[in-house]
Amino acid sequence: MSGMLDGFRVLDLTMWAFCPSAARVLAEWGADVIHIENPNSPDPMRLFAGGTLEPGGAAWMFKHYNRGKRSLALNLATDEGRETLYELVKNSDVFLTSFLPKTRKKLGFDVDDLKKINPKLIYAKGTGAGPLGPENMRGGYDAASWWSRGSLSQAAMQVTNTTNPPGMVGHGDGMSGLVLAGGICAALLKRERTGEAPVVDSSLMGTAAWFNAPAIISAGFTEGPAMFGQFIDRSFSQWSGTNYKTSDGRFIYMSFLGDHQDEFEDLCRLLKHEELITDARFDSTMNRMQNSGALMAIMDEIFATKTLSEWKVIMLPSKGVWAPVQNAAEMYEDPQAQANGMVRVPTDEPGTPAVVMPPVMFDEDAGPGRPAPDFGADTDDILRDIVGLDAARIAELRASRIVA
Repeated sequence: MSGMLDGFRVLDLTMWAFCPSAARVLAEWGADVIHIENPNSPDPMRLFAGGTLEPGGAAWMFKHYNRGKRSLALNLATDEGRETLYELVKNSDVFLTSFLPKTRKKLGFDVDDLKKINPKLIYAKGTGAGPLGPENMRGGYDAASWWSRGSLSQAAMQVTNTTNPPGMVGHGDGMSGLVLAGGICAALLKRERTGEAPVVDSSLMGTAAWFNAPAIISAGFTEGPAMFGQFIDRSFSQWSGTNYKTSDGRFIYMSFLGDHQDEFEDLCRLLKHEELITDARFDSTMNRMQNSGALMAIMDEIFATKTLSEWKVIMLPSKGVWAPVQNAAEMYEDPQAQANGMVRVPTDEPGTPAVVMPPVMFDEDAGPGRPAPDFGADTDDILRDIVGLDAARIAELRASRIVA
């Protein structure tokens, strides 16, 4: 199957993870993505936690967020390097950057610089806290801008009832990159329909606000708890939306939203407690709501009789929604993750223990994916095929460290 973005070219002048993850999504969807790095100062994520510039030696996090791209090592601090970038801009659809305004202006790749060269270019920026406001010149990382400032760390403290902020759960960079990729696609659609090429902005903090919107909105209510915490605090939750502990200390999360009668009856049969169906306290949705505490206590006793593995087999045919509370390692073997290509273990990429795919499929196919590029691996091809340089000129640029 051809990619959704076949024929579109993306210049990916980014570092670390947020914006590179957006470009990876576009690459997985078929775009020709060129990851541009400084020959004298590569993307720090490539060298993160012991990574090297040797073929196949990039850090695993770099490999994750840069799969499917081509690599160009280009020095934009030189006139020749900037001219080379401008030639690429003429033949590209999207320019994506994570650099701050000061650097963009200094090195000549700010919005106005590139729009002069290609008015139809979609210019996309990813920032810590947005392009406007008193802190628009400051950078950001997911732990600070997404997890801490975006209210998620405090929400986790409320849920876990701790007094110290817990370690970050999830990776805000990847989630935020997916949002940014969607914005870029929307801009491309507008350009294709109208000829207008909008500038796209997204931020870690903004994505956190969207992710945590119910809690942020309900925090302003004068009565009742904020959304975060209600699924753990049983004084506010219902039997149909809470955790149940198994005999081996693991948890099943029940998510029978709506508490439909047929789903409840089906559950009782699976649990082999059909007497609950006709119990006057639980024989209707309204009665179960009014007697939720009593039903939770019964469910606690039932789920405490077997291990999580046993319950996963018993609950598999359930009509209602439930989930095992899994750890990250269990996602490797999760049959749903395997069947849908969410997590893969590539056999042809030494040093790549696993691959997690973007959570969008086309025609029920997540696509095979391609490895992340080695440093500067595609420099010659890009300069020859897109910029039009011959081998002698490329050799000159390499000798002067303008490219690598």
